Amino acid sequence: MKKALFVTLVLLLLFTLSSFVFAAGKTWESQKGEYAGKSITVLVTDPHTMVVQAWKPSWEELTGGKVDIVVVPYASLYDKMMTDFITDTGAYDLICWPSSWSGDIMGGGWVLSLKPFMDDYGYPNWDDVVPAQKNNLMWAGVVYALPYDGDCHLIYYRKDALENKEYQAKFKAKYGYDYNLPPKTWEEVIDVAEFFNNWDWNNDGKNEYGIDFIAQRKTQAQWTLLDIVMQYAAQPGVAPYFNPDTMEPLVNNPGWVEAVTVITKLAKLAPPGILGYGYSENRQAFVSGNAAMSIDWGDIGVMEQSEKEYGSKVKGKLGYGPLPGAKKTFNFKDNKWIEGYNQVNFLDFGGWIYSISKFSKNPEMAYKFGTFMTTPEHSLLDVDGAHGYTGANPWRFSQYKEIAKWVTDGGWGEESAKGYLGAIEKIMSDAKAMSDLRIPGGAEYYDYMDLHLADALAGKATPQDVCDAVYKEWQKITDSYGRDKQLKLYRESLGLPAK
Repeated sequence: MKKALFVTLVLLLLFTLSSFVFAAGKTWESQKGEYAGKSITVLVTDPHTMVVQAWKPSWEELTGGKVDIVVVPYASLYDKMMTDFITDTGAYDLICWPSSWSGDIMGGGWVLSLKPFMDDYGYPNWDDVVPAQKNNLMWAGVVYALPYDGDCHLIYYRKDALENKEYQAKFKAKYGYDYNLPPKTWEEVIDVAEFFNNWDWNNDGKNEYGIDFIAQRKTQAQWTLLDIVMQYAAQPGVAPYFNPDTMEPLVNNPGWVEAVTVITKLAKLAPPGILGYGYSENRQAFVSGNAAMSIDWGDIGVMEQSEKEYGSKVKGKLGYGPLPGAKKTFNFKDNKWIEGYNQVNFLDFGGWIYSISKFSKNPEMAYKFGTFMTTPEHSLLDVDGAHGYTGANPWRFSQYKEIAKWVTDGGWGEESAKGYLGAIEKIMSDAKAMSDLRIPGGAEYYDYMDLHLADALAGKATPQDVCDAVYKEWQKITDSYGRDKQLKLYRESLGLPAK
């Protein structure tokens, strides 16, 4: 949507918001001029900056307050946050951060409980927030964050390639079976990627490749690996991180080794520059038409819709599905492989969320601005592509149902919108969907996984060596935080009783 049209839409929405009622009968219009002369600072990364910038003008006009924005790269966000917390600086009031860091941020007591604010001012249609997202907002049953983004990885595939009858026949002749749409297992993904790798299957005069994914160090590549780990080293409801009785890492068992083996095979079926693919590069490359499949959050679907903004050459050509499973999974309890299909939905990253720093000088103002951004009316525009690729993906039940809005506001085709939202809703509604590791040190555990994964993708270490190296680092991290303490918190995060 063009900027002028979007601004008009914002102003229209502002008028309709007068009907939105807070607790105690307060409305948005009753806040007029309330924060004149006051300001808050929001810490955020790109592309989430777009959401803050979208709602900042109307909020400032309504309340008289000022919203300052500090933008940092994802790679430095954790350090920037923790430095501010540890030094008691209070430079940021409202912070957009990944819920997978909850053990450090919420568990560390660095952000405010939102219960007092929710009691006083309510929250717009709390029942509309999907349960998977609500879980990511809480620590020990207390809400510490506002919802903003519902995250899970999808498999995207080119329908014009994988649904091509001629290509399907050639694939069957070579591999001896018909692949599923979307591919059902990682074994199948490897075969399909190999088949479509490095030839001109879309007849544009250039060779295309088998698969794109995030592989660059410090750009969230570890979640690509975890997508695969969940199928080979976990079962629905059984986490693959630590033995919940001993806190011994599970990261070097045969399931993890198999997952690292799979991702290294996929790297050889990807574009030559795959090791330089962070999340932005991955998305841009895939919508430009360079591969048959990709693994990513919901952002590719949004970028798919716009040739002008993102150079998309795949609008209406994509299929969407949940993560592929595996033909076997390793059971750490019995120390053996279980043969048979295993598929685990995984809430990668847990979603970006907004919290108020315990050092905020204007916490009430921060809460109300955060709430203003995440109303049902506003958040739909954040996720459906109305103002571009924002990094926010669907997280309200209503967002899955508003197909017409996705078509008119985001420029989606109806078939694409239904396929995309259906895939995400299926994952986000799974009561047994696996969450990220959510204990103190979570960011550190994941960083070492990312570090050693980079060695595997570069061919510098074998899958077993990589997993053994991660095991040793995870043991050290656990000991540094206190093994008994970490075990207690890990069991709590899984809903298990104390030992």
